[in-house]
Order: sequence, then structure tokens, then C-alpha cells
Amino acid sequence: MKTYKISLNDFDSNYFHFTQKKNLENIEKKGLLPKKGKYAKHLEETKKVFFVKGLDNLLILFDCWINVYKKIPILPDLKITYGFASKAMQSKYFPMFLVDFYFIMTQNSKRHKKYAYKIFDKLLDECILLNLELKENIDFKFSDIDQIKAKGYRKRHLIELGYSEKYSDMSSNKMDNWNLHTLSNKGVNSDQIKLCSIKNSTNIKDIFNYALKNTKLELQEICPNLYDYLNYKNYMD
Repeated sequence: MKTYKISLNDFDSNYFHFTQKKNLENIEKKGLLPKKGKYAKHLEETKKVFFVKGLDNLLILFDCWINVYKKIPILPDLKITYGFASKAMQSKYFPMFLVDFYFIMTQNSKRHKKYAYKIFDKLLDECILLNLELKENIDFKFSDIDQIKAKGYRKRHLIELGYSEKYSDMSSNKMDNWNLHTLSNKGVNSDQIKLCSIKNSTNIKDIFNYALKNTKLELQEICPNLYDYLNYKNYMD
């Protein structure tokens, strides 16, 4: 697979997708196939390939993911309730105080926070970043609907699940630049994909560090979950 050298031009332009290293050989042969993610299968209606616009939005996506991981039940037996909960939150009749109580309970839970950080550490260890050569109105449309936003969740619950008002348009069901996707059931061909590198390294940690050092985002304000993670890991720029 061809490589793509990350530069300062990539902070607010170009399209990026991250995946596990072990998937690279298959991606070289078949491209990126549309699918529903592990936790999105109860939320998304159709299969898609997700991506972000620019490295700033990659950091925003990481902030969202850490926040989501903090809300996911830690005990394996409780994870089966995830699908039920996603349905219940859309209901007009389910007692929402139970949902609110759960979010309050996990908000300041050190155990949930450490669990989220552990998962994010694993992501940085096992993943690579891909540059996608996509064309608007052919591969995707900026006007496309975010199917999770369109589910009818209460605004406060969407915020709890990562749709921060700092980087999400809560007045619209359209996609945000940190959570873009291809047209429904559309993949990305292998010839549209390059493996990202920085200073001859394809390690996503090196790209992550480069993004942190060069971003213009006020991380403490815009990405508080990511900012807390960096403090927890004693990250030094």
C-alpha cells in the first residue's frame, strides 16, 4: 500500500480513517467494506465507512470515544444490556430517571475512567491511520443524515454519549466533520486508500503526538475527556 505523509495541511483538510493493523492486508485486497461497528449495530440503520475531516477532528473523535467508553458497562455480563438501553432511551414511556441516574453514576467513576483509558491505550497500540481519497457527492455527502442524531434521543443523552455542543451541531441531524461517513452501504476501494506516516513512522502514536503538538484546538475547553486522559498519562509536549 502506498504511504501518505502527514503535514500541517492535514489539520483541517483531507479525510482519515483508523483501523486495526491486522486489517491492513485485507484492506489492501478488498478496500474498506461498509459495516456497523461493535457498539453502533444497535444505533445505525445502514452499513457505512466512517471517517473524519482533518487531524483536529481526529482529536475530537478521540475525545468522543473516551467519553463513550466511560459510559459503557465494565462487567461483561452487563454489556448485553447495551442494545436494550439504546432502544429504551428512544422510548417515550421508559423512565428516563434511570438513564439519568446511570449517567450520573458513571460521570465521576474512577473505575469507568480507568477502563476507558485502558481501551484507548489499546486503540493507540493496535491501530493505524489511513488517508482516504474521497469525492463529495460520489463517495459521501456533507448533507447526509447522522442516523444516531435522527433516532430521537433527548439532547442531554446525546451529549452524554459524546455529541458535545463544543463540536456537534445539535440543531441539525446532519453529519459533523468528526463523524462523517460514506453513503449507505458504500465502501472505499483500495486504490483510494494510503497508509499515513509521519517522519517515516506509521505508528499512530507518533501521528497522535504530532497532532497534539500542532493542533490549534484548545483541548482543555473543546476536548476535556482527551485533556484529562493526557493529564492522567502525564503527557508532556
